[in-house]
Amino acid sequence: MKLKTILTVLLFAISFIGFSQSNCTTLKGCERKLCELNTKLVAAKKAGNQNQIKGVEEAIAQTKKNCTTKTVNKDLDKKVKEKQQKVNERTADLNEAIKDKESKEKIDKKRKKLNEAKADLNKALAEQKTK
Repeated sequence: MKLKTILTVLLFAISFIGFSQSNCTTLKGCERKLCELNTKLVAAKKAGNQNQIKGVEEAIAQTKKNCTTKTVNKDLDKKVKEKQQKVNERTADLNEAIKDKESKEKIDKKRKKLNEAKADLNKALAEQKTK
């Protein structure tokens, strides 16, 4: 009987993990933020990482206490601004490397970093659109 209860709880937990991960994208605002934090909490518990568990639990408490649509929008806007700044820096680095006729390897490395920064910016912009 005890084994049956444990298996039932385990199956419920597994289904909840899959449910929470797949449905966070359909949520918006504070609900989405809490869903994503809960997903991180489940992963931290699964990994047994006590420091991460404590940090995520604190983030959940702060989110429940302070989260508003305005704060979510402000956070997303700040994230986009930071990512745009990084793209600008990487673009300037690449242009300077080209101007200074640096080695092909250095230019390729800087181009790769720029592309990564652009991908991060696009991801942040997509998050911002789904506020």
